This record gives sequence, C-alpha cells and structure tokens, in this order.
Amino acid sequence: MIPLKLDQLQKHLKKNQIESQFQKETDQLCILLKIAEREFPLFIRIFDNNELVQLLAFLPCNFKEETVQDTARLLHLLNKELDIPGFGMDENVAVVFYRCMIPAQNKEISEPIFDAFLNAVQVVCKSFAAVIAAVAYGAVSFEDVVKQSKEQSISQKHLKND
Repeated sequence: MIPLKLDQLQKHLKKNQIESQFQKETDQLCILLKIAEREFPLFIRIFDNNELVQLLAFLPCNFKEETVQDTARLLHLLNKELDIPGFGMDENVAVVFYRCMIPAQNKEISEPIFDAFLNAVQVVCKSFAAVIAAVAYGAVSFEDVVKQSKEQSISQKHLKND
C-alpha cells in the first residue's frame, strides 16, 4: 500500500522509472507521458482529505470553436463505451482531457490498483487521441467517425464469419 501523500506517490513512480515533478503552487505531481511521439501532461492530485487520487491527462490538441459540438458528441460516445469513462473538455481554454478518480482506503492506495489506473490512462489516450484530435481540428466530423466505425465493425464481422 502507498500512503496517500504526493511524496510517497512520487517515490512509487520513481521506483517504476517514471519521472515526475512536484508543483508546489498547485500541490500536484506532473508527468509528461510520451505516447506516439506526442507529450501528454498528466497531473496527479489528492482530494477529499486523502480519500481520492485524481489522474488528469491533457490531450495535445485544442479544439476549434466550430468543432465544439462534434468534439463533445465524440467524447460522450467514447465515455459510453469505455469501462472507465472520463473524457471531458474545458470550453474556456479549448482543451480535451481524460480524468479518473481512484478511491483510497484508510488514506492509502494499493500499488497494483494505482499502477493499473495509470496504465489505463495511457492506453485510453493512445487509443483515442488521434480520432479526438481529428474531430477537434475539424479534419473529420463526428458523423464521419461514426460512419467509419460502423464500416469497420461490419468488416470485422465478415472476417470472423469467413
């Protein structure tokens, strides 16, 4: 078990060869995840009197005003399909993020659970960043993504039946 303190989480990360920086002004840890040649800032913060740990990863893209609706619809669809939903967006600064909250027990968190959530954040970001960025930048519409997804699903069903 890891005592739910930022210095203890940082020590655990370092033990797993993950470099993090403590940000005193925001009282959180910051990690730069390298995924597919891109940097995803991940922030770790403790909430509710050491009862919750937040993992908040920002996708390296900003959405355009004209793509807000399509981006929001895509994030909603992804959240519906994910076992650990958590995509969101902040319209004030035009950013997309993935966030999850991990409950602690007795102000401690299980190492395997923390590591599993940290890994899940990386997998989710790697899996969906490209399509989210394409919609956010206006390269494709939400409808295009849904149509392509349905076509791929149909193709995969045919492959399984052959």
